[in-house]
Amino acid sequence: MDTPRSLAIAALAAGTLAVAACGSLPASPGPGTGGDSPAAASSPQPSSLAAAVATGSCAPSALQISLDTASYAVAAGSAYVPLDFENVSASPCSMPSYPAVTLAAGAGGPVIGAPAAQQDPTAVQAVVLAPGHLAHAWLQIINAANYPAAACQPVTAGGLLVGLASGGQPSFVADPVPACAHLTAASPLLSVFPMRAGQAQRGTMP
Repeated sequence: MDTPRSLAIAALAAGTLAVAACGSLPASPGPGTGGDSPAAASSPQPSSLAAAVATGSCAPSALQISLDTASYAVAAGSAYVPLDFENVSASPCSMPSYPAVTLAAGAGGPVIGAPAAQQDPTAVQAVVLAPGHLAHAWLQIINAANYPAAACQPVTAGGLLVGLASGGQPSFVADPVPACAHLTAASPLLSVFPMRAGQAQRGTMP
């Protein structure tokens, strides 16, 4: 995957900031605003969850999934990066409240560590994705170096396995990142925030 910065670099930067004690970003609108992109401005917003359900769930084959590493941010020992979903089909579809995300060695697995913990449930909203438009969900990736090596069992994940509520084969997004092989659901390395229409704004975090 040809990106300006890999998750490994982002995680390293997060660790550096943790040692320095604090990371900060300029004040700006939250990531749910969608920025100035045409996709963000024109993506339809259903008035209720029922409207989104009636549209039909997005299938993995309808989406192109990627990491927006140009918008990554770091703070207090964590890296934050938006996971982007582009509708490449000819029909609108309904996005899940959260994607299912797990670190993995490769497209065929095995998975590494616990699945991403779902954060901020009060912010869940219905998102209908029009053809050619984007939605995103922020990921928080805790720096593996924050954990004792004996508890973490450090490894390098090859990327992310991303699943949808509609089922089907999870998509693999390749981007190496330091990970922990033995962390449990009680202390996950990954967290995922609710789906939002449009593209995330640079310089913001959940």
